[in-house]
Amino acid sequence: MILRRSFGFFLAALFALLVIPALAADISGDWNFKASSPEGEHPAKLTINQQGEKISGVFTSDRGEFKVEGTLKGNAIKFALKYTGGDEPMLIPFDGKLEGNKMSGEYHAGETTGAWSAEKAK
Repeated sequence: MILRRSFGFFLAALFALLVIPALAADISGDWNFKASSPEGEHPAKLTINQQGEKISGVFTSDRGEFKVEGTLKGNAIKFALKYTGGDEPMLIPFDGKLEGNKMSGEYHAGETTGAWSAEKAK
């Protein structure tokens, strides 16, 4: 009896280890991105490469191309953009939630806090 319970627990644990990572979202690809600021809305293209929970990529806007690095854990996405287009380089963090082919959240650029959203390009 104890052996059967232990074996059943082992099978359940093995199933969780094999299936749960397979259910993780793959957000690799191009995203149509928008950021809101006091000056208005700013469109951009976000290209993401994903390996497990780690993401990297390129953010392309009218201000140039900038590297992006971060994580996707469950539906929580966090990434930072290395902005080099101003007087001095700045790391801009973005936090948000993934919901299907859309994601949204907040960013902080110096004294400015704003909203952002993105939708997977078709």
